[in-house]
Amino acid sequence: MAENDKKKKISGLPKKTYWHLYSLQRIEASKLTKVVNKILRNEYLLIK
Repeated sequence: MAENDKKKKISGLPKKTYWHLYSLQRIEASKLTKVVNKILRNEYLLIK
């Protein structure tokens, strides 16, 4: 039982922090503005 307590439960994918220009072209406008603002604040990184 001790082994089960030590294991972490993983749910979903990790938060996306690296963005490529091509992936930004495909997202909807409301999400695009949020991502661009975070890129400008250096919370996310832009890959060229």
